Amino acid sequence: MFRGKRNLFERLNVVGDVETVRSLFKHGTVVVVPTHNSNLDSILVGYAMDQIMGLPSFSYGAGLNLYNFGPAAYYMNRLGAYRVDRRKKNAVYLETLKTMSRLSIQRGVNSLFFPGGTRSRSGEIETDLKMGLLGTAVEAQRAMVMNPAQNNRPKVFIVPIVICYNFVLEAPFLIEQHLRNTGKENYLRLRDEGASVRSWLRFIWRFFSTTSDFTLSVGRPMDVLGNFVDAEGRSFDQYGNELNIQEYFLSKGVINEDRQREEEYTKLLAERVASRYLIENVVLSSHLIAHAVFEMLSHLNPKLDLFGILRLPHDDYLFPFRAVEEVVEQMQIRLLEWEKAGQIKLAPELHSTPAEIVRDGVKNLGIYHTEKPLQFTKDGDIVSSDFRVLYFYHNRLSKYHLHKAVHWKAEEIEVLKVED
Repeated sequence: MFRGKRNLFERLNVVGDVETVRSLFKHGTVVVVPTHNSNLDSILVGYAMDQIMGLPSFSYGAGLNLYNFGPAAYYMNRLGAYRVDRRKKNAVYLETLKTMSRLSIQRGVNSLFFPGGTRSRSGEIETDLKMGLLGTAVEAQRAMVMNPAQNNRPKVFIVPIVICYNFVLEAPFLIEQHLRNTGKENYLRLRDEGASVRSWLRFIWRFFSTTSDFTLSVGRPMDVLGNFVDAEGRSFDQYGNELNIQEYFLSKGVINEDRQREEEYTKLLAERVASRYLIENVVLSSHLIAHAVFEMLSHLNPKLDLFGILRLPHDDYLFPFRAVEEVVEQMQIRLLEWEKAGQIKLAPELHSTPAEIVRDGVKNLGIYHTEKPLQFTKDGDIVSSDFRVLYFYHNRLSKYHLHKAVHWKAEEIEVLKVED
């Protein structure tokens, strides 16, 4: 167990300005807003913030499904989490949750919630964020500036975190659910692997016995209006001018409650957090290889829509190593340009040669799945065992439109169709 814990510590990479985030606890209340990919997120983020980042404890809500299995429930009960039943949609219950969040932040309780609302079914980085809980941070900030005497640290800070995996345990279930909801197709419903005791035990064993890394990218802290803040909690606009947060809640010289105004502030904050997700995201080799191969498959079948492509027999397709390397190289060039401009983050392996990226990506992609989305043949070419799961991992980079960086030359990148 201790060996596994030590290995987890070594494999969990945290990037970003952690020192600035740590210093903000002296100046206000911190609200962490991570992306949400897996049921593992809460445990992993809680462990990283405590053991690696050295941050104080947080309060956050966790879905009831995490309490249905012993090992997960054990950790959730010790992470300061309170239960949330997402099946309940009545106004009283939802308003109670928001009120609890607002009062917690207002009273100085550091909080964590997933603004995407639930796990990303498509595998994409969330951009359509829920306004409810984000709005409670704005409301708490207004309440704090209205009653500064009741708060010795009257400021709320928002810290985006992007969780980057080479795998998502529930990927097959999540992508099936996404395709049913968006395509209205008659897909067979798969059982959520996260609810299976056997799959969880198998996963835990692989989790501690393999070498796949995890990355948590800590974004630049901001105030509730999306302005960046420094280590002392001071807000600055895009031109570097210091801002007074109280002025944003003034009306005719008086700080007051204005729901319409605060709704607009919440939308602004959501847009800001979503844009930072794309910038703070750390691209792993597994992300790039999955994206490149699925784009090759799509390019080879231009007359098919997404659902037609996903119904293709994966046994009929082989992706030559050199062709994949060619596409990866062109996408890598674009990513390196964006990294230099501060528009994205890249894992160290993304600075390797394209061939090394391909090998590393295939090795790590979906490492915990019984059937990996991509694997090498004996001849060194690449095949897929499941286009739907491959599509899930491909979507991690879909918001960047990397296919536009590729010069699609048929003789160089054409996928070979295996003939009987």
